[in-house]
Amino acid sequence: MYFCLEQRLVTGGMCDMLTDQNYATVEAALTAGTMPTDSRSIVIDYNVVKKNEDMGVGSMVEISFGEGQPSVSVTISGLYAPAKAYSGHGRMHLDGATLFAPEALFHELHPEIASFDYSWSIVNDPKKTDYVGAELKNIVASHSNIALDEINTVIEYEEMTNSFAFGSMEVLSWLVFLFGVINLINTTLSNQIARKQENSVLRSIGLTQKQLCKMNICEGLCYALFATLATLIVGLPASIFACRKMSIGAFAGNVVPYKFPVLEMGLFILVLFGMEIILSVWTIRRQKKQSLIEQMRAME
Repeated sequence: MYFCLEQRLVTGGMCDMLTDQNYATVEAALTAGTMPTDSRSIVIDYNVVKKNEDMGVGSMVEISFGEGQPSVSVTISGLYAPAKAYSGHGRMHLDGATLFAPEALFHELHPEIASFDYSWSIVNDPKKTDYVGAELKNIVASHSNIALDEINTVIEYEEMTNSFAFGSMEVLSWLVFLFGVINLINTTLSNQIARKQENSVLRSIGLTQKQLCKMNICEGLCYALFATLATLIVGLPASIFACRKMSIGAFAGNVVPYKFPVLEMGLFILVLFGMEIILSVWTIRRQKKQSLIEQMRAME
């Protein structure tokens, strides 16, 4: 329920009710003070107190549930950290609670309301969706203390808020992928240059060009295979852990199942193995252009 708080400065936000389900969570999130002991005490987000120097534990403030509604004087009995006390749809939504109040205060300010549930899900015949929606809007228009939240609006909002975060993470992942490929190319070329003299010695004692070609390609594929295994062994558990932690923080403790990036991983493996084959073939062709004596002299 939306509320207005008055104490020299006017602050607005969402007020949630203290219930048996959330009492322990809010109590664990307290940073100062205690939980309400009567109907005229509240706990408030400590960020609100930071913006008002003359407000704190024990302060008297005036609150009302909406413009034009009667106000009452209440005492701030405690401050809590909002990141540890989820309400609404979670801390990443705009409807998180700014304060928690006892149930008795809700009934005192709005005795005409029988149920203070956070929301109601209305199930109807799909053929009557437009009619039901229109009737609900008529009801909401005639009551200032309720609101209608449509699924399409929620989806649009979620897509808007998540697109930037997910887009930034995707750009970061592509940069990591790019630097990884560049690093692999440098490592492969450095290794091939460092082993140039070794290959020349092996050729001088009977290693054929075909065997050298096969050795270079096998080594390159082994590098790519090791990089792939390292990515899966280290990256997969880290990704699952990060997905779990981020979903708990974003969706009020709910865990979103991890989805393995099959397309991205497939592209990563294809580029790795493809680059190793290309580099191996390039090295072999470069060695063919030089005689064995020229290669050994170049390393002296």
